[in-house]
Amino acid sequence: MDQDNSGKAEWLRSAIERFESPLTRYAASLTGDAEGARDVVQDTFVRLCGQSPTQLNGCLAEWLFTVCRHRALDVRRKESRMTALTDMDLETEAAEGPTPAMAAERKESTGEMLRLVATLPLNQQEVVRLKFQGGLSYEEISRVTNLSVSNVGFLLHTAIKTLRVKMQASHA
Repeated sequence: MDQDNSGKAEWLRSAIERFESPLTRYAASLTGDAEGARDVVQDTFVRLCGQSPTQLNGCLAEWLFTVCRHRALDVRRKESRMTALTDMDLETEAAEGPTPAMAAERKESTGEMLRLVATLPLNQQEVVRLKFQGGLSYEEISRVTNLSVSNVGFLLHTAIKTLRVKMQASHA
């Protein structure tokens, strides 16, 4: 394998390691189907194989989430059905050193927050997931969703405000 192919293989490996989990959660939020989400993400990475790092010009996350979004919406339209999200959304990343009690509490809190996010309008759900699960900036979310940056900010502000009120009400 020559140097260029070796570098591209490492770039692809790194992209998969970094983005597979967030893309799968994002695709599942759009398709409502964990198995379909994995297929969407696999297709996204297959399409990435046809790209070069220089073509993406430092916009890898944005490109991946945009391709994933388009593919997930195509699948959703094709199947024209929405199903409840699965327990896959409740999985948490392994962290260093949490006690079992802390892990259980975090999983419960995460589960509660995901249930609350699921009560938001779909456009708010999408920007919240892109921001907090995908780690994208407002500008990147804007380009992925074709919304203005100010609209992304408004949707996030409204969603967070709504989630805060719902969270306080559930603990009252």
